[in-house]
Amino acid sequence: MKKLFPFLLVLFVVQSCEEPVEITETMVVNQSAIVTINQTNGTSVNFNDVIEGDLNQVVSNFNSITDITIDSLTYSFSNLIGNENASIVSASIEINGITVAVVSDLNIAQEIDNESVFQITDLNVLDQLETSFLNNSSIALNLSGMAISEEGDVSFEIGVSMQLTASF
Repeated sequence: MKKLFPFLLVLFVVQSCEEPVEITETMVVNQSAIVTINQTNGTSVNFNDVIEGDLNQVVSNFNSITDITIDSLTYSFSNLIGNENASIVSASIEINGITVAVVSDLNIAQEIDNESVFQITDLNVLDQLETSFLNNSSIALNLSGMAISEEGDVSFEIGVSMQLTASF
């Protein structure tokens, strides 16, 4: 019994001196979709594109993640081919069913020429996405809306970029 107390005391001191080690990994997820709009002849038309991905392709030990932080989330337009006067009448970008952006009356060529990069900074949206990613490794990116292209066909790319930090 006399030896048990010193042993427990040493065990307690050793245990209390150890600090947990947190490992973090930062990764970037880029997804894009090409949207094609035929000449509209006075009426805006719908577009819808869904891109699916999986965080397991980026993080090999996804099931060990204890926390995910979105460091940045952006979207931009690029690679316009065709009618430079085409515009997005209204559109939304959703990730895992969470609306991250809504745009309207946007001239696509102008945003490409300006090299515009749109930041998503709404903390409620980012928190919802972080929770979604912790519960499910799947990513579903949905781009939908209405566009008009009076002067001919047009195609363009919408790109979404997200930098994540995962803790293990």
